[in-house]
Amino acid sequence: MNDILNDIRIFIRTQGFLSEEISLEENDSLTGTGVIDSIILLQLIDFLEKKYQVEIPLEMITAENFDTLIGIQKTVMIVQQGMKVTDSDGYDHM
Repeated sequence: MNDILNDIRIFIRTQGFLSEEISLEENDSLTGTGVIDSIILLQLIDFLEKKYQVEIPLEMITAENFDTLIGIQKTVMIVQQGMKVTDSDGYDHM
């Protein structure tokens, strides 16, 4: 489980989106801290899909799922397990 968090942190740091001096907590907003934008998000999703051999459905790429490290980790785990999740709007996601 922590592997996913570590992989995300390493990706963000090695791509130059986060300096070593900045501490990023699991629940910090990635958009609010300026760490991630739409281009970086696409690169991160591509990285995660290749690393974990999954395909993240477009409908799961939401601010709720991809604004924090813990949200991204949870999303990857859900996709890995092929679980169906109902969001707050009542939509089912894989």
